[in-house]
Amino acid sequence: MIDINLLTSLSDNIRIDQEKCNACGRCVEVCVLDNLRLQLSPCRQACPLGMNCQGYIRLLSQGRMDKGLETVKEVIPFGGILGRVCSRPCEAACSRLKIDGQPVAIRDLKRFLTDQDGQPGYPSVAQELPQKVAIVGAGPAGLAAAFYLRKWGFRVTLYDKESLPGGLLCWAIPEFRLPKKIVEGELSFIQPMGIEFVGNRILGKDLELNLLEREFNAILLAMGAHGRMKLGIPGEDDDAVFPVLDFMKRVRQKKSPPVGKRVVVIGGGNAAVDAAQTARRLGAEKVQLVSLEKRHEMPAFSWSVTEAEEEGIHIQNGWGPKAFRLKGKRVSGITLKKCTALYDSQGRFSPIYDEKTRIEVAADTVILAIGQRPETDGLDSSLYGPMGVLCDPVTLQTPNPKIFVAGDFIGGPKTIVEGMSQGKEAALSIERFLLGEDLYYGRKNGSIYELQFEPDLSRAKTRSRLSMPSLKVPQRKGFKEVALGYSKEEAVAEAERCLNCGMPFGLRSCWFCLPCEIECPEKALYVEIPYLLR
Repeated sequence: MIDINLLTSLSDNIRIDQEKCNACGRCVEVCVLDNLRLQLSPCRQACPLGMNCQGYIRLLSQGRMDKGLETVKEVIPFGGILGRVCSRPCEAACSRLKIDGQPVAIRDLKRFLTDQDGQPGYPSVAQELPQKVAIVGAGPAGLAAAFYLRKWGFRVTLYDKESLPGGLLCWAIPEFRLPKKIVEGELSFIQPMGIEFVGNRILGKDLELNLLEREFNAILLAMGAHGRMKLGIPGEDDDAVFPVLDFMKRVRQKKSPPVGKRVVVIGGGNAAVDAAQTARRLGAEKVQLVSLEKRHEMPAFSWSVTEAEEEGIHIQNGWGPKAFRLKGKRVSGITLKKCTALYDSQGRFSPIYDEKTRIEVAADTVILAIGQRPETDGLDSSLYGPMGVLCDPVTLQTPNPKIFVAGDFIGGPKTIVEGMSQGKEAALSIERFLLGEDLYYGRKNGSIYELQFEPDLSRAKTRSRLSMPSLKVPQRKGFKEVALGYSKEEAVAEAERCLNCGMPFGLRSCWFCLPCEIECPEKALYVEIPYLLR
């Protein structure tokens, strides 16, 4: 009698058609014996929302735009927003960088797909549940949480201090980067899904947290970070000196202040760059952006800084404000001092200056974009400490088990995609809390995913990235969107650069139960088993 090791004989019998597979992971999810693993593509690992970038790009490369769009909308209804203002962490991880130094234009391809969406659809509510959730703050984090919680069946009321939902998506990002019609279109899910929106409500003034606790089964605080940081130098409160969020909001409300001929923007982040470009469009002849950081250290997106420089924004790197110059009672300029270091010996942000090295800059208007902080007005003192709001870093639950937090309200400004991701995570915690389930189960546990692997790049060929078509610099006079979007032919060609890195594989213990093969939506998986047994 021949001795056969059954487990060994069942090895390597799962076949994957790489041309068909888009790494959706369905086969891994339904494997009864936990035999399958999914090599998670680097772009998907890097996405805070866990979006299957590989999947929608693969489908686009095959000309299946409707399925690609469906893949985006499975995760979040804000593809048009993220397709324009996402920070692109996926592209920084793209395997294409190893081939030709240029990642696939993942964000721009997401934009292309969502721009084809004629009439946004809304997911059906799974079931109507009795529990009520209050969300305070209708920015990226609050909106994402509201979407998921309502999708799962909870009754959601969304509060915000503004009259309309959107937060910084509406008031802080210029229209030439994120058009109003895109935001309005993607926020139109609120009413059809049955989410109640209540505007003009501020926690601690029009809303009392203890009253919300009595009325709702759970509360999410996602008020953002709108507290103004100050320089603490004379002249800062002059009428010609604007906090950046106030300035940008006035512009979005069509109430732009006169900026004069010379504008100075203090700050090195995205808000500073946006404000500088906005001031230019309002008629300023000379706009200078003053940043403590060196050019390569600026926190603003490199592509945004490049765009600003194309438009004639002059960037002064390595300088900080010392004093405002006054002509009578009005600001007429600013004195800058040389910044020699940003951090102290402990790595803490603590700029060091050469007080003797100074320059004078004339200004009719100064815009301060030096950061924001969360405001804790209306919170019980047990919910925050010296470092800010207190919460579990995984579940986002505060010391009060009914209250959760998300977004910029935790620790200050984040990127939009990070805020949405935290809203999604908070929603999951709230769902589990309301259903009496464990809040930690399966989190930070990639057991069904293979995260450390070397993608097969043997067939990769050098192929340059297609640049996003944009308005020519002389045409950038008003607030028309600068990035014009790919054509279908350009989008498909760029999608074909994807190396399709992620792939499922077996762990040598298949027992022919076949749900993986049956459930595969692309018919990309085949289990080799004896003919008579099949």
